[in-house]
Amino acid sequence: MNNDCPPKLGYRIGEHNVRHGLSLAPMAGNTNLAYRRLCRQFGAELTTTEMASSLALKYGDEKSLRLLERGDEEYPVAAQIFGSDPEVLRIAAGEIERRGFHVLDLNIGCPVPKITGCGGGSALLREPDLAARCIEAMIEGTSLPVTVKIRAGWSDDDKCAPTFAQKMEEAGARTVTVHGRTREQRYTGHADLDLIRSVKDSVSIPVIGNGDVTDVESAQRMATTGVDGIAIGRGALGQPWVFTQIRAWLDGEPVPEDPGLAERAALMLQLGRGVVELYGEHRGMRIMRRLATDFFRGCLGAPIMRQRSNKLETLKDLELLADALKSGERLEPVSD
Repeated sequence: MNNDCPPKLGYRIGEHNVRHGLSLAPMAGNTNLAYRRLCRQFGAELTTTEMASSLALKYGDEKSLRLLERGDEEYPVAAQIFGSDPEVLRIAAGEIERRGFHVLDLNIGCPVPKITGCGGGSALLREPDLAARCIEAMIEGTSLPVTVKIRAGWSDDDKCAPTFAQKMEEAGARTVTVHGRTREQRYTGHADLDLIRSVKDSVSIPVIGNGDVTDVESAQRMATTGVDGIAIGRGALGQPWVFTQIRAWLDGEPVPEDPGLAERAALMLQLGRGVVELYGEHRGMRIMRRLATDFFRGCLGAPIMRQRSNKLETLKDLELLADALKSGERLEPVSD
């Protein structure tokens, strides 16, 4: 691994300094408050909520608003919202500021049909003028810095990110995060680093690269695009220590090794307890059925532990799973 002359990443959003340029990318179903706290513990400097509906903010839908829980220790923390109605987004922006967030991000990256079918998420990539009006309306509704997350484009035939980013800058967006895949790709294939480089060359606001960063080597590849920061999403699932490792590389320090089984088990359990504190044991364990599996990916007995995690009902079940991971024990398969 080459530690010579690491790049100088880092940027500002308003008064907030993201010194190493490292952020946890928002992920629906994953970046709850407990997970964000865990990633901050390992060096994520900016964290962002799961995306929430601007309509839910306007009408006060409690289920959706639970996605916007934040910790007093989160600084800075961004709230991400989606929608395509400028007036609704203007109202939602004011609600976000009242909830004590520091940055407001508009999602123009989500590829899920449930979101794009309503004109939100990456559907706005095909409506640059409307997207610009959305950004302008949000700026009218809040004093917070407004940022945007986009994709490479709608399809391989329409990689519009460079010109779209220019439109977002003109509308007043303070940063743009670019996921290097198109909406058509979803999460298949590879992030287009040349496209991210083109976005960086097309605007003067900070550009944050996103996609396929899972370790120091992939962070090095992302840094060659000239981005000001790196947003890590799926690459942080089950390995929040990736932020510590990349930060060490950026500082020219020795990169720590991956933690052993005992620390992985302890972190999985720490996350589980935090999720239960947020959502209660019943819902919390259903969330952990998904999140727990990332902590023992590639470990001995992982298929059986994954089967066990799919049956999690109580915190005690998670504690037993953590004990098994810590000891390297091969569990017996679960009978249906």
